[in-house]
Amino acid sequence: MYWRIDCTEHLLLNVRDDPTNSPPRPSPRTEANGVQKRAGRPRSTTYSAGSIGPASAQSLAKHQAAAVDRNHFGEGPLVVRWAGSPDGYLLAGVTRQGVYLWLVKPFVQLSSLIYEPAEELGQFVDVIWGVDDGMLFAVTSTGYIYEIAVYKRDTPALEYQFSAQHYYVRGPGEAAGISSLGIAQKRTFRLPGTGATVCATAAGPDMAMVATRSHVYRLTWEGAVISTTAVRDIYDNPLAQLRQILCISDGGLRTELHLFSDGSAHVLFCSGSEAVVRPLEQSGITVLAYNPTSRIVAVGTTGSEVLLYAVANREQSLDLITQWVLEHDKAAHVAALTWTPDGSALVCGYSTGHVVMRTVLGFELNATRLSSQILPEFLVPSPRLLHWAPGATRLYVFSDCVAASGDSVCGQQADVLPFVRAALNVMACEGNSKRVCMFSDDKVLLHHCEFEAHDLASQQPELLWHVAHVPPDYISSNWPLRYVATDADGLHIAVAGTNGLACFSVASHKWRLFRNQQQEASISCVGGLLWYREYLIVASINHECGDSPQILFFARTRPLDTTSDLQTVVLESPVVAMSCHDSILLVLCRNNVLYQYAIFDDMNFIQVSFRCEIELSQFGVDPLRVRSLQWVPSALFDGRPAFLVHEGIALKVIGEELGESGSVVVSNRVEFSITSGVNFGNMHSTVWWFSGTHLYASLISLEDFMDGGTGPLVDGARRRMMRIRPEFFPVAISADKGMAVGLDQDWTLEEHAVIGLGKLPIRAKLYLHNILDHMLSDGAEQDALMYAACFEHLEFFSHAMEILLHEVLEREMDQSLAIRGADVVLPRVVAMLENFSAFHEIVVHCARKTEAAFWSHLFACVGGPEKFFRLCLDSNQLETATQSLLILQTLEPASVNEDNILALLHRVVAEKNRELCLEILRFLKMTSESDPAMNRLLGRLRQL
Repeated sequence: MYWRIDCTEHLLLNVRDDPTNSPPRPSPRTEANGVQKRAGRPRSTTYSAGSIGPASAQSLAKHQAAAVDRNHFGEGPLVVRWAGSPDGYLLAGVTRQGVYLWLVKPFVQLSSLIYEPAEELGQFVDVIWGVDDGMLFAVTSTGYIYEIAVYKRDTPALEYQFSAQHYYVRGPGEAAGISSLGIAQKRTFRLPGTGATVCATAAGPDMAMVATRSHVYRLTWEGAVISTTAVRDIYDNPLAQLRQILCISDGGLRTELHLFSDGSAHVLFCSGSEAVVRPLEQSGITVLAYNPTSRIVAVGTTGSEVLLYAVANREQSLDLITQWVLEHDKAAHVAALTWTPDGSALVCGYSTGHVVMRTVLGFELNATRLSSQILPEFLVPSPRLLHWAPGATRLYVFSDCVAASGDSVCGQQADVLPFVRAALNVMACEGNSKRVCMFSDDKVLLHHCEFEAHDLASQQPELLWHVAHVPPDYISSNWPLRYVATDADGLHIAVAGTNGLACFSVASHKWRLFRNQQQEASISCVGGLLWYREYLIVASINHECGDSPQILFFARTRPLDTTSDLQTVVLESPVVAMSCHDSILLVLCRNNVLYQYAIFDDMNFIQVSFRCEIELSQFGVDPLRVRSLQWVPSALFDGRPAFLVHEGIALKVIGEELGESGSVVVSNRVEFSITSGVNFGNMHSTVWWFSGTHLYASLISLEDFMDGGTGPLVDGARRRMMRIRPEFFPVAISADKGMAVGLDQDWTLEEHAVIGLGKLPIRAKLYLHNILDHMLSDGAEQDALMYAACFEHLEFFSHAMEILLHEVLEREMDQSLAIRGADVVLPRVVAMLENFSAFHEIVVHCARKTEAAFWSHLFACVGGPEKFFRLCLDSNQLETATQSLLILQTLEPASVNEDNILALLHRVVAEKNRELCLEILRFLKMTSESDPAMNRLLGRLRQL
């Protein structure tokens, strides 16, 4: 997942439309196929042969102020449409008369095309990218489509110049300097007919779509018309025009969403030559966004509401999954939407300047409120485009600055929001699931989840972050980071960027890199990396062998080297997911084939042997939508081919033993899935998943594991499942401590607020008591005792047992006696706790934190308050006995209390414990006014 760090960065757009040096537009000529092409090309303005040198603070401030004034008060043109390149490195924008190209990191304008006004050709209204980053298509209001090539220049764009020798370190992705890219018009097309007014455009995987007031045209990237649909056949309302189009392809099926200016949306399901139109049952729609990984469409409305619909192409339906409203300002409307590149979260931009990120199932991760870079009390930034830079650790927000008193646009601004990501989000391996591991542009943060008892009670654990800064020599050439993995012990970290990889030792705080850049550039990690004992397993592409997919095994104790005797497995297709279970490696490739390998290793040797392969297409698995792949723990015992697949937002079990379909859905609402394989007592492993609100756990006992099969997950009679509500987003399961660890919601609503790395709001939630409650409710007292005994050494064990006792007591007291009957769990809890030395302390602490009305029921299960008090005295637990005096005085007759208090006082005096003596006397003085027996006893003590 994603969390904000650092503060908002402001960018300068510096857009100018100066046609004085621009070439005239050549007149169009008509081709035989009816599509008009343009002869000749305009000259482009490319920023080259320049330099960046040291400037005085005064001149720099003057330049920035002029640029800000120009952008805010109309002296510079407004960008009417933005578009990010498919790989995220470039950004295109069009004004009414110009086309611009920016580099995202560092943010700099690379090139522009400025045209003289021409009434026949109209003004630019939209821009879209082609199937790659080498082609742009700028669309005018009169139906002309300009095909603009992005080309590489031979000369560098900008260079640093200093008057004296100067040493500096390049930042992430800046090793090659600023890209020398330019744009030039290649050719021009025109839509059929004359006087067509373009309303909306869209880019699909194999076509472009352009909508006018009367028709929707589907074009090839060469400009040929594929098909045409009349707008009235989609929505028969002459007063409404198209505002946005989404094109969704799924195999041979295609779904189109058409958003109209009156806030209605209509869905066009296409199969071959047939098409079915259905309206979306929602009004006031402002913007749409599609998530291909989860096949979900996000819908924003004028009432600050966001709705998520699951797209079912074959069933020709859109099913509502969840919805939410902006809690910070309900008067806002949704102005922009974008999904994260991995499809796990949605970013919503609101007209009030709020930028809110939520997970795919609605959990709010963070919220930021932007302010205008100038005159913030009068202008409000309304986001127009939300664009993720490569690596998804920097979000670019391009906004229109709207007057607070009206709807007029007074300027534009650009901001950057830095984020950190959870390593579990990019690589679901054992190490990433056991501890909190985050990464940003150039650093990795590791938290070992070492909490104390007072931290858990206050929900403010001590922050013990290990920060590993990625070496500039690596990250400057190989930005962004794609994969991060920690080992099972949390002592080693591996990262992989665009090429090569790097390893970090937490103990020595040192990095290991390849010996030279040639070796580093020879491989690219594609599909993930994970640690297996003393080896790092890397799914890669070997560029020196014709981009051959391979799995490489690097020894932890040896230097990174591709020329040495390296264990290598050659594959037929690139890897999309992999996982390791004991000594079995599972590898899922893009061709939808799952490969199994057996690993045999020692400190100095490793051997990998192929076992079998399974075609997953028979189970309906889409490899490009798989987020994680695990072997079902109970099926691993006898080697049955049954696997736990997290695909989209569904978690399902697949295997040949599951009937004709070969798959069973465990849950349809899953953010992430973790398998914890640590044995505790009679428990072998646990399968965890988070639904956006609750954390679910499916418990697999040793008996279930040895029985084999998938029953513990798919058989309702055998399945042992529990759930907890963590109130934060969990990103790790610390099974040896019985807790879930994650990060809390982060609200950064003020512009001046700075979120540093040391302020990441980490939280922990004990689940030990939940599992014990579940076991005892099922009558598995022996399993619960064995499980609890594995955690008795922890400092917060008593705290967890207090929570267990307190929750069971309150639950049973809230129920009627008739309902409780034979299902009372409290005696089982007490019977289990009696086996631990802290039993009496746990009971007293729990009683003092509950209502006095509950005491009689609680102490009836422990043999009565007097017996409990005497047991404390016999075991010399004088402090616990002193703490139980109020309970004894409330539940027992006065005659009994007098003798017991005297016995306690004699023991305390014999132990020479002055503090306890004073506490007993304070108790007698406090109760003497209302209890004659206590008054009489206090009088006897005064006579001594």
